[in-house]
Amino acid sequence: MGTLAQFFQPPLYWQQFEDLTQGLLGEVYSVPNAQQVGRAGQAQDGVDVFGKSSRYGQIGIQCKRLTDLDKNNDPLPGGPIDKNFLEDAANEALAFKPDLQIWILATTAKRDAKIQGLVRSLNERWTLEKRDRQAIVWAWDDCVSYLNAFPDLQNWYYRDVIKVRSVHDLDIMILETISMSFHRPAFEVPINCEQTDEFVQALKDTQKALRTGELVDRESRHVIRKAVAGWRGLENPYWRDGLREVDGKLRMLRSQLQGGLKVGIIQQQNGFLNITDNTLLRRLEGLRSDAIRILNPILKDAKIDMI
Repeated sequence: MGTLAQFFQPPLYWQQFEDLTQGLLGEVYSVPNAQQVGRAGQAQDGVDVFGKSSRYGQIGIQCKRLTDLDKNNDPLPGGPIDKNFLEDAANEALAFKPDLQIWILATTAKRDAKIQGLVRSLNERWTLEKRDRQAIVWAWDDCVSYLNAFPDLQNWYYRDVIKVRSVHDLDIMILETISMSFHRPAFEVPINCEQTDEFVQALKDTQKALRTGELVDRESRHVIRKAVAGWRGLENPYWRDGLREVDGKLRMLRSQLQGGLKVGIIQQQNGFLNITDNTLLRRLEGLRSDAIRILNPILKDAKIDMI
């Protein structure tokens, strides 16, 4: 009978991500002296974590970061990898001293077959260039596999890195992810000033975060942050019931918006929403405001910044 693999909450903050990769380097490659390089969030020549393996030689890890900052002004961890980023990061790491035998690019994004192919091509090029170096990408799937393989590491990760000691801690992580999904223009600017496609997509993405705990990057469409569950997974009944209402308000908002577009009550003008029916406009604005009005007391109760 096979072993049941456990899902793990990805790190939500930069320092958690660096701590995790340092722990992974120590366990996966038996590097007892793995250490972080430079100040938090600032890689030195493309390397955030470094150590020497008696079997594999010098190993460096770059932790993928987003351009957005958290409340401590550190970059948020993870995010998708594309060809340009991979090439730039790999070239930057060539300057790191001592020379690396293994360079790892770690991210909290899902495994991507296209990126795996680019890494193979990069390694083939390095071989032709006579470089004694191998590139590896650790997606979150890989990190989860390692956490499942090393029980001591997974206990340390939950206890000391993301500091999950109770179901309340998991509830907070779910709320933090949902809160991030509301920090976008779709919940800030007047609806008549919204671009139609972007507004509709923003509502879909926010509902997805509410229901699944997955936050999708607006441009790349990759999952950039994932909690263990959506609102249904909350243990706190007050928070759960409130977010059920928020989900309902957004569902009604999407339904009335799409219905209006379908029958022509709402039109697109130069790509922007044009709602001439003031009663309908007030109703849509009201549903959006209601969602924020219900959400904010929950965030305040959880000591999370309100929208």
